[in-house]
Amino acid sequence: MDISDLQQDSGRYLQEYIQSLENLPSEVNYHWAEIQNREDQGKNLERRVHTQQLDLTKLHRQWFAQELDKREKILKHETTIIKRIQRDYDKLEDLSTERIQLAENALRLVDRHLERLGHDLDLLDKSNPEYQEPLAVSTMDTKKHGIDQNLAPEEEEEGEEEEEDDEEAYFAAMMANRQKKRKKKEARDGEEHTEEPLYCYCRQVSYGEMVGCDGENCPYEWFHMECTGLDAPPKGAWYCDECQVEAGNSRKLKKMKRKKESMAAA
Repeated sequence: MDISDLQQDSGRYLQEYIQSLENLPSEVNYHWAEIQNREDQGKNLERRVHTQQLDLTKLHRQWFAQELDKREKILKHETTIIKRIQRDYDKLEDLSTERIQLAENALRLVDRHLERLGHDLDLLDKSNPEYQEPLAVSTMDTKKHGIDQNLAPEEEEEGEEEEEDDEEAYFAAMMANRQKKRKKKEARDGEEHTEEPLYCYCRQVSYGEMVGCDGENCPYEWFHMECTGLDAPPKGAWYCDECQVEAGNSRKLKKMKRKKESMAAA
């Protein structure tokens, strides 16, 4: 369907475009299944490499425990194990390359459909520079000036043409409005994100389970559980690392002050 067809029947264009996407989910799922298959093969190879490395360690221990005349025989086994490990590492590298290629192919499948839609919309934009303005305005202006009088039998044909123009304007305006709304939402989300207070060592916004510091002058106040290293919320008072250091220094200063006062009194 070329750009002239899109201008004349945007509804049919959308229907054909959606039909072209019917096989996309199954194609992406196929690539994902192939990636998962390579992942499973890689895990099996990693386990085998780990076992072979343990065997190599045992072999080295045996080498040190054996007499000199028997060590040469042990070294023959070492060469065999090292070759197996190297061969498995080469297979792991090949599997990683295949996973990357499969992921890139899946992305290309999606990009191909997006590029097609973007290309057609660009052509529509170039052929209709003022497509964002509703074309129905022209018909309203004609009625306002009384030009709609004495409509002949051509009224039905003109009505059909106006409906087609309305569909075209609606489709183009819909795409433009979606872009405007998305940009406004991104800007609004960015403003909301910057206005939220930052907590924790990581200086991020509050999310998930948080732990409050009981230090009076704590610069962070609240902490993410994963940043504190705690497995469960503390039952009693809890102080962050900085507040613990500050409290320790405060106790040392008080202790030194009491010591000086006692020496002065003596």
